[in-house]
Amino acid sequence: MAVAFLLLTLLVQVAFAVAARNAAEGAVGAAARRAARPGADVARVEAQLANALAASLPGMRRASESVEVAGGTAYAQAEISWEPPGPGWATLTFRVAARVPVLEPP
Repeated sequence: MAVAFLLLTLLVQVAFAVAARNAAEGAVGAAARRAARPGADVARVEAQLANALAASLPGMRRASESVEVAGGTAYAQAEISWEPPGPGWATLTFRVAARVPVLEPP
């Protein structure tokens, strides 16, 4: 019975980790797309990324994010330390990045 409980707890934590990484990938991808628009304010996009990560990842301990536009490409990346709900077995670190070509008006 104890083994089943431990396996169930592990399964739930893995499911939460997959959902958290998916949410982080969505937030970083959206930031890259926003930065790729003509006239985008990169500092504002980076602040929006920080807010999106904080809102979508409960249990986040630390995040470092960056957004930059260089060479016709918008880059967004984040490194997140996240603690899954439940027993505190380990803190996970996600590194997520997205790259989008900058949009040029016709």
